[in-house]
Amino acid sequence: MRHGHEQAIEVLDRELDGVSGVLTDLTDADWERPTHLVPEGEGITPWRVADLVAHIDISIGLTLGLLDSIQTGQPGRDRASFFIAERSTVAPVVYAYALAHAAEGDRTSLVERTRSTFAASLAGIRNHPPDTIGSGFFALMRLEEWVPTRVVEAVVHGIDLTDALDRTSVATPEGIATTAGILDDVLARRTVAGRPPDLIDDVMWVRAASGRTAHPDPRLPLIV
Repeated sequence: MRHGHEQAIEVLDRELDGVSGVLTDLTDADWERPTHLVPEGEGITPWRVADLVAHIDISIGLTLGLLDSIQTGQPGRDRASFFIAERSTVAPVVYAYALAHAAEGDRTSLVERTRSTFAASLAGIRNHPPDTIGSGFFALMRLEEWVPTRVVEAVVHGIDLTDALDRTSVATPEGIATTAGILDDVLARRTVAGRPPDLIDDVMWVRAASGRTAHPDPRLPLIV
């Protein structure tokens, strides 16, 4: 298990490095671009790149919250069940947090903060054993279960970022494989296991299962 945990950390490191590279190249015009993300509810302004970057900072930064809340206790979620949530309840909260965070600074300051969050999160992960338990937002989680969830966040939101900028995805094959496997597990737990037959390719599966590409299968999308 430890070997798998260390591998997951390295995958997360590479995913965050790819996202960080995209952040470095952003212009002020890019910052205001709309993304393809449609918020929950009627008549709500689509996410901008600025809001997406704010969400990425918050999402990866939850790692620091877990490490600041180390305790003994019974983990309530794992890498798959973390993503099982009611969209209508969670999505508006996530969107509001992102907008508020984006409003706290300009492009330069938020990019700098986000990259700092990446570095601090990776350093914290590497300084704690895989069986460390802390708050995983919804419930207590083990660090070795938490790290793969951050890979999913980095992969999916990295795709959101490059889609908004009309750039090629920076997700790594390992990151895509990790994300695809977790989404397979989420599908099996939420409804009936087994991808639609036209989504054997992991990239296509990740995009459809995360709602980034429309698909007629009523089980999809799976995550917020």
